[in-house]
Amino acid sequence: MSISHDREPPEGRKATLYCWGCDHASLVGGDWAREPQGDEVALVCPDCGTVLDERPRKNTGPSPVEAWSRVVRTSVSVWRASVGVGARASAAPLDRRDDQ
Repeated sequence: MSISHDREPPEGRKATLYCWGCDHASLVGGDWAREPQGDEVALVCPDCGTVLDERPRKNTGPSPVEAWSRVVRTSVSVWRASVGVGARASAAPLDRRDDQ
């Protein structure tokens, strides 16, 4: 069984959205209205109001600089703690020898 692809792909760029309500066309980042809806943002046709897509809102987490800063601070804290434990552990046998 063969599948036929009689339809021609629409001309234009790959990132172009087409409104099925009125045939308006624009790039994904073009003139589509963006309406927040809970945790998502709806892409709405500016001509007829048809909702084309609902996409998750952008991540509002820390910036890359903030994230790396947190990683460095945590790594330094862990390193200091391990050095402190190692120093106390190596000093403990010396303390026992003095008691003898």
